[in-house]
Amino acid sequence: MEKSGFFNSTSGDRMYDASDFAGYFSKLVSNGIFYANADNLRVTPGGGLSVNVLAGSAWINGYAYENTEELNLTLAAADGVNSRIDRVVVRWDAVERKISAAVLTGTAAASPTAPDITRSDNLYDLVLANVMIPAGAVYIATQHLTDKRLDTALCGTVNSLITAVYE
Repeated sequence: MEKSGFFNSTSGDRMYDASDFAGYFSKLVSNGIFYANADNLRVTPGGGLSVNVLAGSAWINGYAYENTEELNLTLAAADGVNSRIDRVVVRWDAVERKISAAVLTGTAAASPTAPDITRSDNLYDLVLANVMIPAGAVYIATQHLTDKRLDTALCGTVNSLITAVYE
């Protein structure tokens, strides 16, 4: 089957949906955050057991995400005996038809590891930061945060997928 687009509709003969545009844009722009400045979607301590995601934008599978103001995310209570590692992500959810910031809660353990991220046909995570939750913690400090925005395996920055050829 041949497909082409995008043309203006005449009497309703052209119908496009979001997936048509996302498919097109996903061929031109890679997944990641827009790194316009060092604070773009940076995760900071938010008071108590919470973190803040600063304003910024990202791109996932041809869909745009923008957070226009500081967003506070609450973390689960700390374990009394063991530490855990949580992840702060920007999650593309095709079923819910949205992209939003979320916390993936890890499992408390003597040697904790960060929870797995999801990258499937319906869910796709970009990791902004890992958060170490020490045993018995009642607050998050800067030293508990590990920035993952520039880690290309977990997040990375948006890049053009177009290569200019000069002859």
